[in-house]
Amino acid sequence: MAEREPMSPARRRQLIVGIVVGLLVGLGVSVWTGFWLWLATGAAVGLAAGAIMKPPGEDDAPPRR
Repeated sequence: MAEREPMSPARRRQLIVGIVVGLLVGLGVSVWTGFWLWLATGAAVGLAAGAIMKPPGEDDAPPRR
């Protein structure tokens, strides 16, 4: 079985920022529409965006062994 590398701090920060931004956008849309499930949707979209995107500067790092 392939060994998994631990998550880098930049990647962890990116996921946290994605979730926080998603929650803020979801909260704004929830207040605007009065439908509170947008809050959970915003968190899910923020998590997905944070997981898909590469952290800035990751291309410049030397390859891990």
